[in-house]
Amino acid sequence: MAQTADSPREGRPVSSTVATGRIAWCAFSDATTHSLGELGAAFQQLDGAAGTESTTGLLLRTCHRVEWYEAAPTANAPIAFWLGRRITGHEAAASRLTHIATDVMSLILGEQFVFQQVRAAFNRLPAGHPLRPVGAKVLLLASQARRQFGLHARLDYRDLTRTLLDAPSVRPRNLLVVGGGMLAQSVAQELGDDRRVFLLTRNPKNLRRLLRAGSDRATVLRITDLSDTVRDGGFDLVLATSGITPQYREHIARLVDAAARRLVVDLCAAPVLHERSNYQHLHHPAVTDIIEDANRPAIEAARAASSWIESHYGGRS
Repeated sequence: MAQTADSPREGRPVSSTVATGRIAWCAFSDATTHSLGELGAAFQQLDGAAGTESTTGLLLRTCHRVEWYEAAPTANAPIAFWLGRRITGHEAAASRLTHIATDVMSLILGEQFVFQQVRAAFNRLPAGHPLRPVGAKVLLLASQARRQFGLHARLDYRDLTRTLLDAPSVRPRNLLVVGGGMLAQSVAQELGDDRRVFLLTRNPKNLRRLLRAGSDRATVLRITDLSDTVRDGGFDLVLATSGITPQYREHIARLVDAAARRLVVDLCAAPVLHERSNYQHLHHPAVTDIIEDANRPAIEAARAASSWIESHYGGRS
């Protein structure tokens, strides 16, 4: 469980002078500490927030997590963490990052996306940033823990999406994936063998450039550029992005209500839409049952990996 600033197990006080490359504190909002509604609001706030680049801080933003780490505590972080929970101290914060990268704290145990997202967060830091050296140890320990304890997801987000979409016997010709990030691209790649895939994103030019050297399975479009032919041809819809703006919601709602829409799988942190027929979110009971069954073989490995990580950080988790 995450170590918070007011925990009775909190150890020695943090010095006001923090060594280069050390983490002083971490403010966080994720499903281990906050409701889905709070988490969804945090994502909305961050989506349009300016000033997330910092000379002392690191923003970790994954599919289901928003966290802010700093090399030294400051009065005002460049993003407003109004949820206010903090982990204080280098060991506790670095331990949390290692647990996250190992993927023992996620909805799906042992999947690969979180490790890649933690690595990407550190790689985005400029040379000379005080937290850049922290990433080397975090990622090394996470890699060792995954390998040593055989921590791998039996069913990751791509497999889960296929499972949910393939349940009915009739499959439409088209798959629409909202999002342009790692998760959306992976879903498009996984499910592009037997249907046309359209990636709907706010920055189609950037994504087209990124995908140019890879597979041509997915057509990249703005959500407003989707043709009537595709709209009317029958489609499944996958929501795979944390950047759901109010305008995006309006377009998504229209797609979901379209007569040709068949199934909607929502992989976002908080439900994008209200309950409706054929709408499946990660936290719906039927979906969590599938995830729990898939997690069961990895539970002992995750526990062992967690204990091993804690042993490297003086017992902090």
